[in-house]
Amino acid sequence: MASAAPGMTPASGTAAASGLRYLIGSAGISVAGDWVLLTAGAIVVFRETGSTTAVSLLLGLAAIPVVLLGPFAGVVADRYDRRRIMMIADLVNAAALLLCLMAVAMGYTLPAVYAAVIAVAVVSTFHRPAGEALLPRLAGDEGLARANSAIRLATRLAQIVGPAAASGLITVGGVKLVLAADAATFLVSGGLIVLINSIGPAPGRDGVAHSPFRAAADGITYTRRRMNLRVVIAAIGIVSLAGPVVNAGTITLVSEELHLPDNRYGILLAVEGAGALALAACFLALGQRLRLLAAGAGSLLVTGFSAALLGAAPGMAVASLAMALMGAGVVGMQVGLASYLQQETEDAFRGRVMSLVAMAASFAAVAGFAGAGPLVEAIGVRQAFGLVGIVIIGASLPVVWLAARTAAVQRQPA
Repeated sequence: MASAAPGMTPASGTAAASGLRYLIGSAGISVAGDWVLLTAGAIVVFRETGSTTAVSLLLGLAAIPVVLLGPFAGVVADRYDRRRIMMIADLVNAAALLLCLMAVAMGYTLPAVYAAVIAVAVVSTFHRPAGEALLPRLAGDEGLARANSAIRLATRLAQIVGPAAASGLITVGGVKLVLAADAATFLVSGGLIVLINSIGPAPGRDGVAHSPFRAAADGITYTRRRMNLRVVIAAIGIVSLAGPVVNAGTITLVSEELHLPDNRYGILLAVEGAGALALAACFLALGQRLRLLAAGAGSLLVTGFSAALLGAAPGMAVASLAMALMGAGVVGMQVGLASYLQQETEDAFRGRVMSLVAMAASFAAVAGFAGAGPLVEAIGVRQAFGLVGIVIIGASLPVVWLAARTAAVQRQPA
């Protein structure tokens, strides 16, 4: 593996270190705001309609913009100042939420909630690849694993704090307070991005100016011609396709197979979060000693094993162990594989490649959620979890092979 992808400007000095802290803080605050909005939005929609389908539609709408706009968002991230893209996105999100707040005040509560979720999802589609492409320029090659671990730690904490805050906000001030608070998180996030100093030239260009469609196609071609990128992205897509079966089926496992109260489902989710936080903290401590591709490959295996173990769990203790391993496996996969992709991609294409990853994962997740319920009902939740485990372990094997091949090349004398 090369020490740095072509076009990467290794970060150094106080400015880059401070900028990295601001980027991590911005990511955590933004994710907390997203979870506040999604959690409160689901509550409001269910109260207004009494329909689970309406809630599913709301959550599905949040994933669709990445599928439709992902390639073009990557083009934007590779053509323009990534800091500026993130600042503009945060300001647009805040403005959209305030407009939705005005709509709620006029009595259009349900349309305003759907509009808020869609608007934030659309704008965040451009924010995310810009941040992921900017990260290597702030962290440098050696600090990339630690930086991604810190971001996963921050965002996992946000996923715990966000839903809890949503419950409190909607109880105290209703959906108006939720929208106002979420707008404030985007303003704070944008303010932190403003504090990031420029640390190098704008992203490199991949030749003469192209139309957005041609530039997006060039990003796909760039990825298709690199076997290592294809293998990793395919594995991420397969996990994203299979994972929703576990997400949708865990409460069924708790109630119908383990014969436990429904509140144990919440405990299992908390245990999963604890496992994720623990591994993110370990990776943060390891820093540059972490072997990115090997960590990602191992985490894929752990994720597959944990899904099968959860399906075979005879009681709460084994189910809790499986969920802790699953949380750790998912975070390990995110840190190891995302860092590897960022490191191996030229800076001029990094926004498009990371956007392609998000698009593949989102498309697979939408398909996975659509098929999860029918699969569980057709073959049973335990059998479905076992199948998920086998699929994920199978998807990990090419990544394990790639990691072994890369390690063998690195051991060869220069």
